[in-house]
Amino acid sequence: MAGEALSISVHHRLLLHVPNKALSATMAHMMTAEMPEVPSTEDAQTDAIWGHRCGVLHKAWVQVRYHRHRQRFFDLADKITKSLTVLLGASLMGQWLKDYLPYVASAISALGLLALVFGYSDRKQAHKELAEQAAALIDAIEQVPARELTAGKTSSWGASYARLCAKAPPPLRTLTLMCEREQATADGHPDHIPLQPWRKRVMADICS
Repeated sequence: MAGEALSISVHHRLLLHVPNKALSATMAHMMTAEMPEVPSTEDAQTDAIWGHRCGVLHKAWVQVRYHRHRQRFFDLADKITKSLTVLLGASLMGQWLKDYLPYVASAISALGLLALVFGYSDRKQAHKELAEQAAALIDAIEQVPARELTAGKTSSWGASYARLCAKAPPPLRTLTLMCEREQATADGHPDHIPLQPWRKRVMADICS
């Protein structure tokens, strides 16, 4: 006990003889070593800008995929309708469908009515233009290097995306999820969106 007390006393005396500046430097070094590293405000702002940029870019790619899907669907529907109409119209001149002329005429009228009501050609063109606008937004984003990113540019891209969505018709939920999965897989994250059931995938272009 006496030896321990003597050691403590000697330690206190040594500390008393350490210059104030040296003692302050030592304590400051110890406090700095124990404090966790806190990211600066500038780094946090840069991360936020980059995250906003990547988010808008991802959503724009999803829009391109979605509207290309819709464009192909309406293009196919338009071609099938026109082909059947021409085929049935030509069959009217044949003798082998002579007994079924009322049914053939009704089928031609029904196909024409479907094309008129759903406007395959107009919808195909509308989705084509929306896909091109989304691709133009992607082009604008990709042209800006990372070192030139600013909050103003990313906000402008976000506003352009919002205007694009305002012009688009109500989306089909299942088809949207399928497009998001396709883009996530292209980005290297195939498990980000679960695969939709096959029944929903088959009907994705018709209903949600």
